This record gives sequence, structure tokens and C-alpha cells, in this order.
Amino acid sequence: MRCPANGRPAVAAYAPDPDGGHRLHTLQVFTVTGGKIAHTVVFQDPAAFAAFELPDVLG
Repeated sequence: MRCPANGRPAVAAYAPDPDGGHRLHTLQVFTVTGGKIAHTVVFQDPAAFAAFELPDVLG
């Protein structure tokens, strides 16, 4: 799932859940320089997920 973060490209990553579906794992924010990813910041804090209103589980 894509979501912008302060104008930067970001991705919400979901991992397989043993109970089925996929559970929210991380929010990854990218700094792009010269058309390439120059830096990545990874958040695994539920407060960061809540700020983007990301669903806890998909499917």
C-alpha cells in the first residue's frame, strides 16, 4: 500500500499473518535523489501507523 509522508514516497508493508490475511509490519519512507532511493527510514511503531490511518490487517 502506498502512502505519502511529508511529501515523500512511502510504502506500508504487510507480512503474512498465521491467522490468514496480512498484518501491518512497517511504514517505510524514502528520500529520492537524482531519481534513486538515497535513504530509507523504517517505522514499526503503531503510533506511526495510526497517523496514516492504515488498516492493521489486509484480507
